[in-house]
Parts: sequence; structure tokens; C-alpha cells
Amino acid sequence: MESAHIEQLKRDWFKRFDQILEREKSIPSSNLKCLELCQARCCPRAGMRHMQSRDIASPIVVLLPFEMEYIIEKTGVSTELFRIWSIPLDSETTIEVGMLDLGKPCPFLKENLQCGIHDHNPLDCRTFPLLPTLNHRDELEWELGENCPSLSFLNPQFAEKMKHVWLDLVPVLPRAWWDLYAFADHWTGWPVVSERVDAA
Repeated sequence: MESAHIEQLKRDWFKRFDQILEREKSIPSSNLKCLELCQARCCPRAGMRHMQSRDIASPIVVLLPFEMEYIIEKTGVSTELFRIWSIPLDSETTIEVGMLDLGKPCPFLKENLQCGIHDHNPLDCRTFPLLPTLNHRDELEWELGENCPSLSFLNPQFAEKMKHVWLDLVPVLPRAWWDLYAFADHWTGWPVVSERVDAA
């Protein structure tokens, strides 16, 4: 019974991701000068492993529920590229959430500093430098990734539209996901291990 429930949830989230991507076609450009100003601070390349944690704009990318599976289906990438963390969706259902550890090179960043899965990259990446948080009253609040060298170019219209995308997700995202997202914001990188790290 639980697997049927999870499969239905997965279908619902896949439909939601399709709708988000369709909606984003009408969202104005962010105006960020990523290729001109950024040295991949939020998705460092192999040659940038020497960066100090304070120089990395975002230490981790937390994927939405079933977003890892969606990216895998759309791009054919391997599950092994993601870190895994288990969260409860409700009192009876636990799922695995994918994450990208940005204390090491992003597996999707190409030599030209462009994203290899740009058409289906995580919403957390597409939203950056906007960082959503849920306060104790379950209201959406925003912070800015201050290490982003393009921050001053951020298009307010883009920011407003992306905030609405997240606002639509608030009713369907469990508190456990928001707790993980807030916790991950303080990480400075995972331990260097080759295998996946699962929550106990």
C-alpha cells in the first residue's frame, strides 16, 4: 500500500515539475552575469576545491521531494551523483531527498561553466541567489546569497515571479523538508567519502 502511495506522490510531483518548467518560460531573465562575473562560487569545479567555505556561495543544493527522480528520468544521470537524506512526508511515509554537496565539484558543471542539465536543473539552483525560508508561523521569507557576485544585477521581476513559484509549493512541502533546507544552509561540506550518506 505504501509503495502505491509513494508512486502516486511521485506522479503528482512530476506533474508539478512539468508545470513549473512550463511556467518558467514566461518568467523574465534573472539578469545575473554568471558567465562574466562568477567563478562558479555556487557550483565549484574540480580546480576550485581550494576555495574556503566562506567563499562558496551556497554549501549544498537540497532537491525537492522526487526532484532527484525527475532529474534522473529527464537527463539519464546516475543516482550516484546525489547525496541522499531521508525525511518523513507524513506520519506513515518516508522518502529519500537528493542533494548536491557543493563542498566538492558539481557533477553537472561543464568546463565552460555552464550547467550540463540546465533545462532540468534543481529549483534550488534556478532560484539562487534567492534563498527561501519558512518561519515559525509557516510563512515564506527570503534571504539573499550574498556571495553571489551578480547580486546587484538581480532582476526584481524575476525575483518576484520565482517567489510565487515557491509560494505555490508551501502547502505541499512537509515541515521536515524545510527543516532540512534550513539545516543544510549551515553546512560547510560533507565528509569526504565515496559512498552515499544516508540519514540514520
